[in-house]
Amino acid sequence: MEYNGLLNLARLVQSNGFSQLCLQISVQVCHVSIKKPSSQGGVTLMPTPLPVVLVGFTLTDSNSLRQDPMIGSPKKPPCRRLNVVETAVENRRMDFGPVLQNAFGELYLPALNQEIFSLSGADSFYRHHFDKALQKKESLYLIVGTDGGRLLHWLLESGLAEGSRYLFIEYPELVAYLRAEADFPTELPAAVTLCSPDDWLTVAETELSLRDYCYLGAVQRIQSLAVLDGFFEDYFNTWRRFEEQISQYQTLVNREVGSRIFMVKGLENLAENAVAAECLIGLFQGKTAILLAGGPSLKESLPWVRAHRHQLVVLAVSRVADLLARAGIRADFFFAIDPHDIIFHQSKSMLAHWSESLLFNVYHLNPQLLSQWRGRSVYMGPLFPWESGLNPGRPLSFPGITVGHQALGMAIELGFSQIILAGLDLCFDKDGFTHTEGSEERKAGPFTAPVELWVETNGGWQAESRYDFLSAIPSLELLAAYAAKRGCRLINPAPGAAKIARVEHLPWESLQLESEPVSAWATVQAVLPPDTAANRLRHHEAVMAELLRVRGEVQQVMRLTTEAIECNDRFFGRKGRPPDYKYKLRMDEIEKQLDEVHRLPSVLVKRWGMAEFLKLSRPDKDREWTDQEIEEAGRRYYQIYRESASALVRLLDDVRQRLRSRMEEERPRPTLKSLISQWDKDNQPGRVQVFLDRRGEGLEGFPEGVRSSLQGLLDRFQQSLEATETDYKAYLLQSMATPQATRAKILNLFRQKDAARLLAYAQGLEKSAAESMSGEQAASEATTHKRQNILLIQGLVAELEGEVAQAEACFRQISSPFLLTDALQRLFTMALQRVDLVAALPIAKSLAERSPLHIPHYGDVLRLSGQREEACNVYRGYLKLVKGDLITMIKLGKLYNDLGDQAAARQLFAEILQMDSGNKAAQLFLQQLSPPEPDGVAS
Repeated sequence: MEYNGLLNLARLVQSNGFSQLCLQISVQVCHVSIKKPSSQGGVTLMPTPLPVVLVGFTLTDSNSLRQDPMIGSPKKPPCRRLNVVETAVENRRMDFGPVLQNAFGELYLPALNQEIFSLSGADSFYRHHFDKALQKKESLYLIVGTDGGRLLHWLLESGLAEGSRYLFIEYPELVAYLRAEADFPTELPAAVTLCSPDDWLTVAETELSLRDYCYLGAVQRIQSLAVLDGFFEDYFNTWRRFEEQISQYQTLVNREVGSRIFMVKGLENLAENAVAAECLIGLFQGKTAILLAGGPSLKESLPWVRAHRHQLVVLAVSRVADLLARAGIRADFFFAIDPHDIIFHQSKSMLAHWSESLLFNVYHLNPQLLSQWRGRSVYMGPLFPWESGLNPGRPLSFPGITVGHQALGMAIELGFSQIILAGLDLCFDKDGFTHTEGSEERKAGPFTAPVELWVETNGGWQAESRYDFLSAIPSLELLAAYAAKRGCRLINPAPGAAKIARVEHLPWESLQLESEPVSAWATVQAVLPPDTAANRLRHHEAVMAELLRVRGEVQQVMRLTTEAIECNDRFFGRKGRPPDYKYKLRMDEIEKQLDEVHRLPSVLVKRWGMAEFLKLSRPDKDREWTDQEIEEAGRRYYQIYRESASALVRLLDDVRQRLRSRMEEERPRPTLKSLISQWDKDNQPGRVQVFLDRRGEGLEGFPEGVRSSLQGLLDRFQQSLEATETDYKAYLLQSMATPQATRAKILNLFRQKDAARLLAYAQGLEKSAAESMSGEQAASEATTHKRQNILLIQGLVAELEGEVAQAEACFRQISSPFLLTDALQRLFTMALQRVDLVAALPIAKSLAERSPLHIPHYGDVLRLSGQREEACNVYRGYLKLVKGDLITMIKLGKLYNDLGDQAAARQLFAEILQMDSGNKAAQLFLQQLSPPEPDGVAS
């Protein structure tokens, strides 16, 4: 029998990251004669048969395997071929391969799951793999793949979780084929739905209340084993698209309930948000602006900006301030919007440019950045998160969630006739970087998200993007349409930027500018109201009065909801009292007062508690409620109402205290102790410098004790400005460049056999390593990690190109703990592929020493090498570490039988059945081991 060149164990090891699944695959020792090329031409038959691992359907002659229950049942033809079908989505042919039947009567597709169901059967395997993962009550399960129907069968047989719904996402072509050729279910219970990858989101939203389940945090994403393994490559793309869609959907839902932080930060900024940006509308008619954002193309624009600086109004997002300073470019306007603390370290370099730049901040900008800005600022959006006469007539909020969108929208309102975009790319460069050279993001490395999204660039090629960038494109197109309507021309000269409708792509050298110089700073200074103590105090007093008014109304909401809770209890007869319908009537009156008389504070309170209110939502709206459920829901509704109102009152009191501190700053003789305490509490030590600037004083005039405290705050502020190991840097390393994420991206590209993108990713890592070299320990470790990943990539590319010696040389240089197992697995795979068991054995041993999950592989190679006693010892040692691994126990039992120790084999199979009475493999093996009963013995 000729060796076909398909080694099952080698294929398993290629599936990096799925060691447990490797344990489930059936293997068998077959002694075959292998032909190899002769030095004189032709082939030479090797005299000694070598043991190799084979799968039944890969053999030229599978007759010798027909009696092995691990391979399949002899009662049914071993395979039925699929008629190749065409998918509408991919517009390509999909071959699902043959259908096999295992010894337990289950039909399965090796093209999807290989042989994981041939040894233990689906029931035992799923019980081990999923356990109770599919049994959470009141959940929506989104399950990609059905494992050729096996997972769906198992779920229906094992039972559905109470109140849960299950949506299986599967290729309709596969379903049709399996219903015709196998046993795919034709009827499903009401709680189980089947749909195509194209339709799942529509079905989930319109038929299964996806939004409600998202509000409740009850959406479960599940990969079938075929998707998890990815042997059938189309599943990789299907899972990728699904992850993209559900992540975007959940992001939008979370944004609906995530408004609390915007409310909080807006209220904390009430003192600083004194001048609305609407006072500058139309101020730059006929002028040209350039908007500088942090995308990869920013660097290429800087020489042109320097050369034409006097003809431009320069707008910049706050994060690029340091890069502009190093390039010798002063920004006229900075823009910042992020409410989270991370923006301080991301944008702190902007604080040095307070004397020559105007800050445009959205009302909810993080107070740590805004309150320590020493210069002039104007705010965009409302002043208060409720209806108020103090809010601007035009709050100026624009489509899109990025700072670039808000800056562009404001630039259009400022009246510019031409706006040039630089660094507003919304996609990666060819090396996989998301941000410009010199940024912390670039030092962290190329983007590593496993989900791949692609856009067309101005230069005509396809560039990779990510969720937030991709979702920002439609809103940028809306702004471009608005600009065109206002007679404003938008231009993006970067070839590598995403192509946007109504945004022209012109080379830098063809741009036309007015010859007259522009002085933006002088223009805005002439329009802004004077920044005087009197004006600031006037603003603070008006804000304080509004806060007191709303606080009183929110307290009234608290009183009404407290009464409503009591009425709910009395209506249903709590505490031994009989039910009384008059309390239902009072509850109706209270609800009417909340909706009509106290509408403004009620809406505010509901916004504050939106996340908790949404948890009252029920996806099963058609089910009739019990009296107890109605009572509990009503009580919880008013409890959330009251708790939210109480929390809002506490927030308003905190804001009033901060506002009193700002008013204290303006007094001729302020109480410095209270000021220092407030600045320290708010983590705003730079507020000291703002205070000194406005008074035109230094520290010299203050008493020694106070001077020391003020100097301590200033020193702390300076330290935060100079800090290099910041929260933002740590965030980037955790979100973009973790060893796990980098490894996952590399292995995903390898599984796709995409050598070109692997090399591009290696080039990006090389550039990132060069930029992050600074002599610091953290940078050194990060650089070493990148170098190790580059070696892994070079080895994988060499392997894809058939350069085995070069690949092995790269893998042997890898020492990183995060990558060593992968390198050993590649070496192990290549040794098996060339049937070099001598080389494979020490590698298998090294893998086993690194992780118990690899011990069975070591035992397999020992067994294949003829070292059966040693293999028994390895299997026994593993089973002492990992109790109840039924697959390894079955392997050991078979090996006992091969060695002639049927008693030990029988005992082991009996133990398996004690742990899993329905294990068909153990039942079958035990039956084969049992001697036949003597003739004539009654049954």
